[in-house]
Amino acid sequence: MLSLPLTTVKKARQEALVKSVVALAAGFAAGAAVGAALGLLFAPKAGAETRKDIAEKTKEVVGTVKDKCATTIEDVKAKISEIKAKKEETAEEVVAEVAETAEAAAEAECEA
Repeated sequence: MLSLPLTTVKKARQEALVKSVVALAAGFAAGAAVGAALGLLFAPKAGAETRKDIAEKTKEVVGTVKDKCATTIEDVKAKISEIKAKKEETAEEVVAEVAETAEAAAEAECEA
């Protein structure tokens, strides 16, 4: 009965963490796209030169986004591992507490 609410809270925290990571990545990508577009609008060049700049900037942005996503994924994996470890510790604590209670109940019944 005690583990259900804790599990629900942990799942909610994990979902919130994933949502915040996705929001961060989306915000970063949107900001990079807006910055690139504004850069092109305020610094027009010849067609071939602009296409070259767009290709280079796109590669740069893609590389940056990949790096940020990789870092974010590693952070999420670490957080999930941490949550799993805490979950296992909590489960072990509950099992130990139930065992102690059962032993105490058995001893009390034997004494009676």
